Amino acid sequence: MKTLLLLIFWSLWFLNFSCRAVLSPLLPIIEEELALTHAMAGSFFLLISVGYTISLILAGLVSPRLGYKRAIVASFFFVSIVLFSLRLAESYRSLAVLMLLVGIGTGIYLPSIVPMITAIFDRQKWGRVIALHDSGASFSIFAVPALVAVALRFFYWRTLFLILGGACLVGLTFFWLFSPDPHVQKEESPRFLNILGRRDFWVMGILWSFAAAASMGVYNVVPLFLVKERGIPLELANTIFGVSRVGGLFVPLAGFLADRYGAKRLLLLIVLTTGIATTGLAWARDFNLLVMMLILQATAATAFFPVGLLSISKLTDVRERSTFIGATIAFGVTMGGFTPLVLGAVADVWNFQIGILILGILIICSSASLKGLKEV
Repeated sequence: MKTLLLLIFWSLWFLNFSCRAVLSPLLPIIEEELALTHAMAGSFFLLISVGYTISLILAGLVSPRLGYKRAIVASFFFVSIVLFSLRLAESYRSLAVLMLLVGIGTGIYLPSIVPMITAIFDRQKWGRVIALHDSGASFSIFAVPALVAVALRFFYWRTLFLILGGACLVGLTFFWLFSPDPHVQKEESPRFLNILGRRDFWVMGILWSFAAAASMGVYNVVPLFLVKERGIPLELANTIFGVSRVGGLFVPLAGFLADRYGAKRLLLLIVLTTGIATTGLAWARDFNLLVMMLILQATAATAFFPVGLLSISKLTDVRERSTFIGATIAFGVTMGGFTPLVLGAVADVWNFQIGILILGILIICSSASLKGLKEV
């Protein structure tokens, strides 16, 4: 039964992540059809992140009282309605509003599902279970660009939102029928200011911010970077984009390693590798080297998240876990949302290479914050 539950949870995380990831491979088409600048196109990701941040914070405070299962059901139903509405968006303004709502709807999931997972599964297996669950996002990053490239041969780009909305309703149905509703939601949540006063919260917030910038921030501009600056055709760029995420399929191994060797030292290795690969992506000129840097950068950045969630789960008790997760990820999502906008603005003035290079250097520097985190 637990295997079935993990499969359902994995599917929900895949769909939840896909609702945000699907915009990136479609962005060159949307940018051209709506006559947008790079900065305007990047603002969609900022709006998703703003909505996601709002619901992350609210979910951490409300979900324990409402019930984690009910919160997840409500979020998926809301997101499905928004996705159906996206098919009708005809202007930058309407698309921007709906992207904000996508962020609000999808942000409820993670602060609700992690406490459910830690309540259902044994503590000794948290690392591998959380990592296996998180591989749903890795698979989404890998599969969505390739699926979009194939789907665009048969469907108009707006129809893809309709298909994704229907898939969310199907996943929601299975979750409602088979998932238990652990009674951890009856625990009283701590005051939000108490969470902000913890040093380990700020350490995880910094690390999560740069991990999100390296993962989704860079992810969301890679198609534009490949097409506009490297001169690669759109279909080939989306194919490379998808293939570069293949390493994310092996991210569950990070959970097994964290269970065995500890999360802190693994986080240091992941952050340093991510920063080095991000700077390498900016400098790569040879096609093969470019693909290698894309794969390494995507794999290392994605590996951070399950290890980060494991660290948070071990640093907190069940009473504060949802609030801590929501607030920490809110930092990351904000940074991840601003990153495409900033990189797009830098590209409008100079190029994407400069922005990506500076980001890589900052990620390397962020590893110093791990000194403030106790062993987990």
